[in-house]
Amino acid sequence: MKQTNKMKSAAIGVFAAMMMLSACSSGNSDNGADPTDKADPSASPSGNSEASAAPSSAEPDLMAKYDPPVDITAWRYTESTYQYENGDTIENNIYTKAYESDLGIKLKYQWTVPVEQFDQKLNVSIASGDLPDIMWLKNKQLTDLADNDMLYDLTDLFDKYASPITKEILLQDEASFNTAKIGGKLMAIPSTASAVDGLPILYVRTDWLNKLGLPEPKTMDDVIKIAEAFTTQDPDGNGKPDSFGIGLTKTFMTDGQFGGSGFFSGYHAYPEKWVKDASGQLVYGSIQPEMKAALLELQDMYKKGMLDKEFGVKDRAKVTESVVGGKLGMFYGTMSAPLSVIQENVNKDPNAEWKAFPLVSADAQPATPIGKMPVSRYFAVSKNSKHPEAIIKLLNFSMEGFKPDAVDNGFGYSKNNIPVYLYSLISAEPAKKNLNAHLNVMSALQANDPSKLSTEEKGYYDKVVDFRGGDRANWGTERVFGSPSSFDVINQYVNDNNYIFDAFYGSLTPTMVDKLSSLQKMEEEVITKIIMGQSIDTFDKFVQDWKKLGGDQITKEANEWAEKSK
Repeated sequence: MKQTNKMKSAAIGVFAAMMMLSACSSGNSDNGADPTDKADPSASPSGNSEASAAPSSAEPDLMAKYDPPVDITAWRYTESTYQYENGDTIENNIYTKAYESDLGIKLKYQWTVPVEQFDQKLNVSIASGDLPDIMWLKNKQLTDLADNDMLYDLTDLFDKYASPITKEILLQDEASFNTAKIGGKLMAIPSTASAVDGLPILYVRTDWLNKLGLPEPKTMDDVIKIAEAFTTQDPDGNGKPDSFGIGLTKTFMTDGQFGGSGFFSGYHAYPEKWVKDASGQLVYGSIQPEMKAALLELQDMYKKGMLDKEFGVKDRAKVTESVVGGKLGMFYGTMSAPLSVIQENVNKDPNAEWKAFPLVSADAQPATPIGKMPVSRYFAVSKNSKHPEAIIKLLNFSMEGFKPDAVDNGFGYSKNNIPVYLYSLISAEPAKKNLNAHLNVMSALQANDPSKLSTEEKGYYDKVVDFRGGDRANWGTERVFGSPSSFDVINQYVNDNNYIFDAFYGSLTPTMVDKLSSLQKMEEEVITKIIMGQSIDTFDKFVQDWKKLGGDQITKEANEWAEKSK
């Protein structure tokens, strides 16, 4: 996405980087002042529940530039990877200058700290009551401050003054947006990201399927038969038993590429995720009985050589080598796998062909992919802020870059390729940005007319056209944004409303802080050992140990958080 003027900001940079998130925050000045007590109507904030639906001749335009400029305080973190040039700093850069020149907002950071120190500094500042106008918060701090009536209710401000493009972006995934609501009130602006890009997809070498006379996978039984054939029937034709059926990394419990999530979902199991049981209570997926059927199948596959015997020590790079070298023909990954993992194999082998498939099930119940709630931070306003509407001005500012006619004015990357979008105070990503790019590209291809595409989408379109003209270097782009593609699968998930998110997306609870690391280590060791041949009875003992060693208390705290977050 690009931008048409200085008001069209960080979005272009975020999406030029595909998946990168900008990190930001903000703050509060003039605590205790009445937000309507201002001499200059053009700077008058109101924005409370009594504010009328739109500016009229009798009231100021809350979205107009402040004149004279006003101070807005904030806090944020920085990272060691941030780069600066031409004397820029986090306090003085392309964004802070544009905020003042275009919006009349003089951004004043109360403090900035390295990301490693942010949680501690955040908690100390909240405890002291020294709150800025606009705050970057995690879920726990958001709910705590809301419970203590310290945050401004943004419901009316957002409804009345968020621009159409802002609402279009933030409301693409209402489940994510609603995580910022407490008691039905919008207590913050969520920093949304792609909600569906990380959902697991099954990737299979279809040239191997065709060579061995195998059908495309429709069930888990098909997946097992394909894995066995890829292991025993010499699909690479070198006369050696050196291929195997399905790829996993040593961190398969959490890895997006070569992970186990898609396989477990085929048995309706969700390891290391929280799901709701029949009563609506949160339960930890790794200790549910559905895990056992999936583990027994993986154990049998390992015994028969369908899994790499060394998967327990191989990282993603090592498993990628198996794909590139033509030794692995099936794995679960995310939508980006054709661009990253598979393209190298296609470059090396002119006969290699892969296809993305939706998850398949072991029974008549559809397999449901699970992802993480794509909200990692929130932007909230102090109840005592004199200018609560400033957050909507800043939000509208950053969303302008997503307009179809936006052009790049340097708010993403500088001419020297410095990622300046990281300086942005407030940002969000469309939940379905990449999916929509795929749909737009497909429409343009069908019409043979790319004139309505954004600059970014036109880039994808051109590469797909090049691939279809014979350039296999762009195979990955075709298999993500063209068809058949990973986004064909994602679109099916969305159209069928067949995906869920980890039901716990709050900050770590006290017992999680103390116990979660050791519990996860125990879990991963036990599950790996079961796959490698240890008795399935070990799982039952693991469940008992997990509950006794802090799991029961973690479950209690997770449900207390869920109740508060309703």
